[in-house]
Amino acid sequence: MAAITLALGCESAFDRHRVGLIRAHDRGDFVEAAILLDEANQKGRYGSKNEVLWLLERGAAAAATGDNALAVSALNRAEQQTELFYSQSASDIAGQWLIGERASRYITRAYENQYINVIKMLAHFQAGTVANGPTVEARRMASKADQMRDKFADVLDEVRDRGIEKDYTLSDPGAFIESPLGVYLSAIAFRENGQPDMAATALKRLQTAAAAQAGLGISGDTSYVDELVDLEPSQQDALFVAVGGVGPRLARQSIGPIFIYMTPIYFELPQIEPGGSRATRAIVEIQELDGSTRTVELNLIEDLSAVAEANFQQELPVVHARTYVRALTKSGLFTAGGLAIQHSDSSAEVKAAGLLVSLIGGLVYLSATEKADLRCWSMLPGVAWAGVLDLPEGEHQARLIFLSPGGQRLHVGEWATVRGGAYGLDSVIEYWPG
Repeated sequence: MAAITLALGCESAFDRHRVGLIRAHDRGDFVEAAILLDEANQKGRYGSKNEVLWLLERGAAAAATGDNALAVSALNRAEQQTELFYSQSASDIAGQWLIGERASRYITRAYENQYINVIKMLAHFQAGTVANGPTVEARRMASKADQMRDKFADVLDEVRDRGIEKDYTLSDPGAFIESPLGVYLSAIAFRENGQPDMAATALKRLQTAAAAQAGLGISGDTSYVDELVDLEPSQQDALFVAVGGVGPRLARQSIGPIFIYMTPIYFELPQIEPGGSRATRAIVEIQELDGSTRTVELNLIEDLSAVAEANFQQELPVVHARTYVRALTKSGLFTAGGLAIQHSDSSAEVKAAGLLVSLIGGLVYLSATEKADLRCWSMLPGVAWAGVLDLPEGEHQARLIFLSPGGQRLHVGEWATVRGGAYGLDSVIEYWPG
């Protein structure tokens, strides 16, 4: 009992930290978020089981504060450690099937994994690193997309092995949506590095990803892809990316108690809690050399929340199956104990009490152990707007602005210097979680 109480206390401290982290992020205090993460790490709140989660959050906080080197370093470590559902240890697999989803080490979900490379690409561009860095991430992301399509096509095999295939099906097996923002950045990176064939492939993938996103009810305007195709590499003077809102997070869905014969079943399942942004548009404001100012509308490239939710739905069947099997097994053990007393020589009162205690004990044990795994990358953004501009020769000042549906300026970024002409690509990235 003492061990259980201690474990719950540690979990509570971890959960309280996560609440504080989310609050700091959502009010746009990325510096405070970084401090909270560093303090939690020093206190051992994450430990080895949640190290990847800490690296994801720390990398995102670093990217938002402009510490691009730390962002890339932390996310590189997260990428190295994450196992993409392919190489979990035997103890982790046993823990998920027999104890609970939270028993295993944190492994990035498929929708999170590709955003490791997206955030790293943004950090590279923000740091002015155009050679190697962004193209390396572009290749890695493309490889992951292929792996995830294969994984989703076979995801029900694990469920079928448990004999409950009919209850868990995929509406579109093998459908994995690549991050449109990631592919957009990939195309720009390949063209800037003089790799037209790779850029052409990325542009085709972008068309596919944008169309898939449109199928989710998001913006169906993919004309920006054609505009990017028509833009000459020499015209890529400045890249602007407005990264807004909050990404998807996980919430609990309680199931039960329901009874299968005399066995009570209760468990929780993770469900996507969509994010989003109060902004519906983003523009870049540019000061021209003659002192005049103009604005350029940026394109909505990705609704990260919607794309993540669609991809997460492909992962849920296995989670549901594992949870159902565990809950049934655990509760069945308690019910079996009660039935054993029923068939004993005990008095009627003892038999009734024994069965009642076993049923209640089973529900209490399930409510304590079958908690949904809500661990997720909470500092992902929700929406991204972007554009690549051809600027007149010389230096210009530019800033990114997030707009409400009525055109109100919700957030105005700092002025940054961008250059037109034969200087290569300058980048302005702005994070605002509103």
